[in-house]
Amino acid sequence: MLTRAERPTAEEVLAVVRGAVATVLEIDADELSRSSRFAELDVDSLALVEVAEIVEEQLAPYSPVPLRIPDADLAALQTLGEAVDYAMDRL
Repeated sequence: MLTRAERPTAEEVLAVVRGAVATVLEIDADELSRSSRFAELDVDSLALVEVAEIVEEQLAPYSPVPLRIPDADLAALQTLGEAVDYAMDRL
């Protein structure tokens, strides 16, 4: 099992989420913050799945079990900050 020292920080996870959203939407990651809302960014369900796949892949080395974000949980996430908190709870 991972120790706290091996876990990424919330800021590091935010960087992963920001990077994933920026990649999928082809926008500047610097425009994104914890409070950025997926709806305001026009993230549709397909784009959200792509973001989740990138986040799962990049955070997999830090997860004690395979990191998977179920569709129902994914659909409930409203902001980047909620996505970060969700990931942190599973790492």
